Amino acid sequence: MATTSLPLTEDDTSEILYCARAGEATDLAAYLAALAAQHGSTPGVVLLAATDPETGNTPLHYACANGHADLAAQLLSAPLCPSPEYVNTPNRAGNTPLHWAALNGHLPVVKVLLDHGADAGVLNAAGHDAVFEAEMNDRGEVVEFMLREVEELERAFGGGEGEG
Repeated sequence: MATTSLPLTEDDTSEILYCARAGEATDLAAYLAALAAQHGSTPGVVLLAATDPETGNTPLHYACANGHADLAAQLLSAPLCPSPEYVNTPNRAGNTPLHWAALNGHLPVVKVLLDHGADAGVLNAAGHDAVFEAEMNDRGEVVEFMLREVEELERAFGGGEGEG
């Protein structure tokens, strides 16, 4: 995913990431709109620029890690979503928002991400896909859903049945 050179301050980025982490959808939308107007840009471009400089986490990573399905859907819908690839943006460890939703057991978020085109086959830097992260963190409901619903994983795991 391409980065943007929009000059957000550290405080701007921190506020955007906080709103996403806390699930404050109304405040986040207002802040993105205000920054877009200030920079003569769009909320989607501001959203793309708001990446944690240390971890590479996006607002979508934080919303998904904390179980905010409605906010995740908002971030992935027009006019906010900066591009179709945003749903699969990896952080510095290679984790996508789907990895974080799965490992934290947030099934409603997993469903939102898959509905918006998340690629369940993406491997992080450790070589793990999202279903592996869910399994390693005892998130059985997420594992069962993903093995049942995601065709790529079903093929990779021989249909998800009888495999250890």
